[in-house]
Amino acid sequence: MYLRIVNNTTTYPYTIKELRDSLPNVSLPANLSNEQLVEWDMYDVQFSAAPNDYTKNITEGTPVLTDGVYYQNWIQTDASQSEIDYRLENQWFIIRETRNELLTECDWTQLADIPSETKAIWSEYRQSLRDITSQTNPFSITWPVKP
Repeated sequence: MYLRIVNNTTTYPYTIKELRDSLPNVSLPANLSNEQLVEWDMYDVQFSAAPNDYTKNITEGTPVLTDGVYYQNWIQTDASQSEIDYRLENQWFIIRETRNELLTECDWTQLADIPSETKAIWSEYRQSLRDITSQTNPFSITWPVKP
């Protein structure tokens, strides 16, 4: 990811292809180094993980220059209650789908020809899976460990 600053105007994101297109009469090397890009007012932007908070709306802003390096910038604003409710509902749906897949994978453990000790161990695991939805935060689930 790059940004370009020309006449105090920042363009972000900006690509090497866009640089080439903006300079049709200039022959640029096939592989441009960061030093060469700086000559054309183009700067590398370092990745920074987006925050993960379902109660916030998170958008990418213009990168921030810190100690001579541009970093991705994330802008957070409070989500409305309806946005939060929607995210929770969707996450619970994902949790239930995952839980159901895990239950299906171990259905065989409850068949009649399975030893009772094996059934008992797997039965506890399966009950823990069913109890997943009693946890309060679908974004912070503690999953049981398979026997």
